[in-house]
Amino acid sequence: MLTVPTTMTAAVLVADREIAVRQLPVPSLTENQVLVRVAVSGVCGSDVATYRGLHPYKRPPIVLGHEFCGRVAALGGDVVDVALGDLVTSAAFSWCGGCPHCRRGAVNLCRARRNLCHLGWHGSFADYVVLDRTMIFRLPDDLDVEVGAMVEPLSIATHAMRMIDAPAGKSMVVLGSGNIGLCCLLVARMLGIGHTVCVDIGEPKHRLAVRAGADGFVDARRAPPARSVPGGADVTVVAAGYPGVFADARAITKPGGLVVVVSYFETTQELDLNAMVAAELTVRFSALSTPADFHDVISWITGSVLDPTSLMTHRFPLARADAAMKLADHAAGVAGKVTIHSSDAEEVW
Repeated sequence: MLTVPTTMTAAVLVADREIAVRQLPVPSLTENQVLVRVAVSGVCGSDVATYRGLHPYKRPPIVLGHEFCGRVAALGGDVVDVALGDLVTSAAFSWCGGCPHCRRGAVNLCRARRNLCHLGWHGSFADYVVLDRTMIFRLPDDLDVEVGAMVEPLSIATHAMRMIDAPAGKSMVVLGSGNIGLCCLLVARMLGIGHTVCVDIGEPKHRLAVRAGADGFVDARRAPPARSVPGGADVTVVAAGYPGVFADARAITKPGGLVVVVSYFETTQELDLNAMVAAELTVRFSALSTPADFHDVISWITGSVLDPTSLMTHRFPLARADAAMKLADHAAGVAGKVTIHSSDAEEVW
């Protein structure tokens, strides 16, 4: 039997761009929930948006974090298929299980879903997080916990890249070399995509894209992306939300090609629909992920065919979560995946 304390350390977003490390009560469980002792959390772009006060619905005060890995510390009375000490990761939301979408496996489309880091449901920038059992996915006991924390963002990328029919040999451009864009690159390459180019700004992003396996990189400050990708691409992935990103996607994608949108947007976007119609483009929007995506990612990682470690650049202890968020906020062109460790950890710069 594991001993669970009554209080825990948590990094609370108390106001826009202000995090305070506090002692909070360890959350209590319902019969269908699991308490997880967090080992590592990744900083997601949506965490940064919430930190900036730009998220569409998440607001302080709240504990951020939904990309994580940890061990089961306590079980609700109705939970029988996981055990104390199991290494697990989790989806970032809970679903109803009974609606038509849930019944066909498309839990990402559940209209009754509840989201971590919203309406008082604290996230994983803490020693402990409480989760509904359906959200939990078991991991191999010896898996590196930082890799375990990457399963959730890789599931998002997997859901998006599954929209590419017969990817083998097709060319692909990824607009945005942030973590989701590079996760899409990793998954697409594993699925057999052909020539790949990433588009972003600055040499640090160039290095990250090359480390992740991109065949080419375009610095958007030097030339319009479409002019830098001769012949265009069969598939363009929109993994950034800058103004004009859809114009770039339209210009880059070959006539008859596919645009996959995996980004969320902080501002309204303009679309030249006539140009997209004239090029007969297919545009598909990808939202979140499903249990099937999680199981695929876990099997690929376990089988050593998918390795996200090239994306990780900075590590912080929980006590310095504010510094981690400031880095992610102000150094987006420098940092790759920033992780927060619940135990003391040396910072890696």
